[in-house]
Amino acid sequence: MEDRNRLLGWAALAFGGAFFLHAVEHAFRLSNILSAPHPAGLVVAECLTTFQFLVLILASYFAVQAFFSQSEDGNRSLRDVAALVVAAYGFGLLSAAFTAGVDFSEPNSHVYRIAVVLDGFFFAALMIAAFLATIGFSQRDRARRDYLLGWTGIAFMAANLVALVAGVLRSEAYAGQHGLGTLNAGLNLGTSGYSAAAVAGAIAAVAFFDAAQAEGPAKGSLARRDLLLAAAAGAFAFFAVISFASEAIVAVANSDFGYSGAEAAPTWFAAVAALVSCAAAVCVIAALQPAFERALRRLRSAGLSDAPG
Repeated sequence: MEDRNRLLGWAALAFGGAFFLHAVEHAFRLSNILSAPHPAGLVVAECLTTFQFLVLILASYFAVQAFFSQSEDGNRSLRDVAALVVAAYGFGLLSAAFTAGVDFSEPNSHVYRIAVVLDGFFFAALMIAAFLATIGFSQRDRARRDYLLGWTGIAFMAANLVALVAGVLRSEAYAGQHGLGTLNAGLNLGTSGYSAAAVAGAIAAVAFFDAAQAEGPAKGSLARRDLLLAAAAGAFAFFAVISFASEAIVAVANSDFGYSGAEAAPTWFAAVAALVSCAAAVCVIAALQPAFERALRRLRSAGLSDAPG
């Protein structure tokens, strides 16, 4: 258990590093916006997005403390982390609202405007997921906690499906304005990655619902839950790899369009952040690996005991 918590602590630290890179990314974007005339709404939106990642960094810090200190009331610490995530995505929702206000004031296509509205629903779904996790970690009963965390996985899956639809609509709008090219290829690749994140949420939901409804020994149901959660972390790692490739392609396309280093820097920061997120997911898989090995040993021993003779 000590090794597992340490690995989960490193995962939280890696996620904090990814959030830090995203904060730097949006600080660069804010600097680029301020260097030229832009609507005030865009400035406010970038400030709110930066605040979002700063709060997520704080949440990661508390998660690191919870796993490394191995306090007796770890669920209460994780509840506080989830509450901070709710606040963070609240900033994201406000940012999406300001961005939508700017986009609706400009002559954008109806398809693009629908995509902008869906961005707000994406952050709202993430807020719901974090809120359900907050309530879940407040429960003392393990079955009740796993049930609520199962709904957290459902909300996370729904958020990424919304992002997938928004990305498809936005890509259609870009293709209508600029045609197909390297930039659209990178954006389309990033959009497809949300399907992997949705799969991760679905697997996590199945894992927690199965553990909540298990009637057998708690040890076996927990091992099965961790096995599925390792698969969910693997799907999320795949999403992070796709995001890295997408951001790298977009960064190269921006260079081809003649953007300056300062203008292209945010995309490269986003690409590195995706790689760090992938490393965090690998740490989660490694933390759950002992449970996977124990489950396999139990299956082998059960098979040998049932064998004839």
